[in-house]
Amino acid sequence: MARKLPTHSLDAWKRNKPQAWHVTRALQVLRKVVPPQWRTALDKAGLGQMDNDGPEWLNAHDALQAVERFDADFGQASRWDLNDGQICTMAKTLAYEVGTLDACALREGLNLQERVDSIYMLIRAVGVREHGPLAGEAGIKRTLDAAWWRRVLRRHVARVVEAGAIRLGLVNRRDGGYVSNKGLQRRTEQVTRNAATLKRTLYRNEAGQVFNLGELAALSHSNPVIRGGELMTRIRGAEEYADRRQHIGLFLTLTTPSRFHPVKLGRHGQPLPNKRYDGRSTPRDAQNWLCGMWAKLRSHLGRRDVHLYGIRVAEPHHDATPHWHAMVWVEDEVQLQKTVAALHRYWLSDDGDEPGAGTNRINIKRMTGGGAAGYVAKYIAKSVGHAALADHLDVVQGELFDVETCDMPGHRRVDAWAATWGIRQFQAIGMPSVSVWRELRRVSKDQIEDLRVGRDGDTAAWRAWLACHRWGKEPGAIEGGGVIRADWCRYMESMGGHCRKRGQWHMGLARRPVPAGTTNAYGEEIKEGQGRVVGLEPRHGRWLVSRRMAWRPAVQEALGAAPAAAGEPQLDMAAPEPAQGTDRAPLAPAWTRFNNCTARLTNTLHRQLFGRGRHEKEDWTPGSPTRSDAEWRALGTTPTPFF
Repeated sequence: MARKLPTHSLDAWKRNKPQAWHVTRALQVLRKVVPPQWRTALDKAGLGQMDNDGPEWLNAHDALQAVERFDADFGQASRWDLNDGQICTMAKTLAYEVGTLDACALREGLNLQERVDSIYMLIRAVGVREHGPLAGEAGIKRTLDAAWWRRVLRRHVARVVEAGAIRLGLVNRRDGGYVSNKGLQRRTEQVTRNAATLKRTLYRNEAGQVFNLGELAALSHSNPVIRGGELMTRIRGAEEYADRRQHIGLFLTLTTPSRFHPVKLGRHGQPLPNKRYDGRSTPRDAQNWLCGMWAKLRSHLGRRDVHLYGIRVAEPHHDATPHWHAMVWVEDEVQLQKTVAALHRYWLSDDGDEPGAGTNRINIKRMTGGGAAGYVAKYIAKSVGHAALADHLDVVQGELFDVETCDMPGHRRVDAWAATWGIRQFQAIGMPSVSVWRELRRVSKDQIEDLRVGRDGDTAAWRAWLACHRWGKEPGAIEGGGVIRADWCRYMESMGGHCRKRGQWHMGLARRPVPAGTTNAYGEEIKEGQGRVVGLEPRHGRWLVSRRMAWRPAVQEALGAAPAAAGEPQLDMAAPEPAQGTDRAPLAPAWTRFNNCTARLTNTLHRQLFGRGRHEKEDWTPGSPTRSDAEWRALGTTPTPFF
């Protein structure tokens, strides 16, 4: 492809002047490297077409320049259009190259900082972004790990290719919206690959039962049904909490300036390029803009003693640009006026004089009491695929359109959009921790009962524990019996209300103590407060054990998986398979009075050697998650925290 006209001699001009076949060859090369979905867009844009007026060499030169400009704008996306197999191969190659480079640096006697700088040069040469900071030996060990490179490359490839599709106008209402077909395919393959990995990874619990991780994941909030139900429970509870106190509710719709929107809709609903689009912003840039404005708003309201709480949902426009829906409450009319004024101040501080900014960028509705959950229920159902929503419809400039295209549910496109750009879809504001809520559901009744009637008399923890469970007609379950649902409102009241600082809630997470000098796989020290969650710590009283079952890997291979490669240990296919399904009955309790050493169980020997630690047996409430006190006494020993 000729970048400059050959004018230094007449012979060079005759040999190398631009001709029509030069344009044809350049287009053929370009069409081979771009994603298949882009080829239709190239044809519609008329890239490489030559005008009929003027000499052939001039028309060919103009067409070649247009192809060059396209390659300069979208060439990165074309070169990074890799499948997962190519990404894995590239990750292994880069890990090997880093090892070779670092070995040369050590042989040359470079210090630690110079070694890190040399690796940074390699990363910049590759062109990878968003890899995070690399410091010291831990940073070098990360770049020597092929698994680290796989994570970085998958994120980079997905975002670079998707950004090219967005700037090209391929993500819009007509083609399904939210994410390109290539991005949707990439996310679908990832979900399928992860599900297969979970299904073939087996874990055995302390009772001898074997489950695969797919079964365990289906019981957690990663299950869309459970996730959607939990979100609706929190919204309903927050609404009831606000209604009891006569707080004022607002439903907010917050969008970004027009420079973040690559596509707009014409008068008849057809997608058109947005002339105000800056040509480089991605959905992640727009999300960062929204987060920055929200942080300024919260700081402004906090300095003026405005207590704002609720929940917000991040959703994509049809062109993948995010916008927020937020359901929030304030305590009185004075706080309401301050909130509304601050919202207009910050959301219009950036390009606030552009056409439509005052009416389209921010929308505020005052919610009526008792109906707030309905405002945001639709957006939650659209985002998690909840069964409560029959059709996935979206509104674009006042018109409804169906997002379920090509037999693909709309929530799958939303999931692909959020996963590609790393956007957090749901976030609570000014409410107690949902992690404490989930851990309370795993605390046994005998512990919380002892905490309530014992010397501590912690009735607030008891009320919070009751609020986290759904009670049926069970004698003695709660006063009067009857069916009682989980109650987020009661949980908020028991935890101390709304808009408290992190250390002021009634309960927090209790974590396993981290021995001094403990490091992760990359040699970084694990600090205090980063240990595994093992229970709950009330502000007053003893701790509650919430982890009731220990798990160990049982079988790491899939049944019927591909044969092991050369040099890897071969599986004994004649060995009995771990019991699953209805055959996985728990093991019978041991018939011996104790295991190995009584001093180990009672922690007596450890205390004699090292003194009393921070987490001792008497700090936890009596009772065991797996056996009652009577069963432990029958065994002739006392329980210790199992985590």
